[in-house]
Amino acid sequence: MGENTSGIETFESTTQGLRATGASAGERALVEWITRHAKEEGALLERYEHVSGESTSPATRYLVDLIVEDERRHHRVLTQIAHTIAWGSLNNPDGGVPRMIEGGGDGALVEQTRKLLATEKKDRAELRRLRRRLRTYSGTIWPLLIDLMLLDTEKHMRILRHVVKHRQG
Repeated sequence: MGENTSGIETFESTTQGLRATGASAGERALVEWITRHAKEEGALLERYEHVSGESTSPATRYLVDLIVEDERRHHRVLTQIAHTIAWGSLNNPDGGVPRMIEGGGDGALVEQTRKLLATEKKDRAELRRLRRRLRTYSGTIWPLLIDLMLLDTEKHMRILRHVVKHRQG
């Protein structure tokens, strides 16, 4: 999918997909909900960008820019989900979100994924130790950044568990 930050053209394509595939009422309602939510998120993203651009605090700009990155990714994922629903996962001209097919992964991939999961668990333990050591650095945003990294690590572990569970190829 393109780097269209507003998502307007993408959602217009989604509307075309709903018509072209003869989507069900449920699919139409879901895509409409996602589209509405993504537009609201787009407005929120603009507000975050404004705060970042206007802030005189380098720490505030840094932290808000982290949120902006997340919000852009969220918008992209919502757009991809809506696109996949609208066009149907097999007919989606832009790829969208691929379907998960149970048992599709080979043994070597699953083993590598398990090793990655073990590494993420080790990383989580190291980050927790680092977080404890940074307690004495009051007045910095370092402990908060480690907390955010811990949340990302938990997210990575959840993704890897899902891959192992569904043995994706």
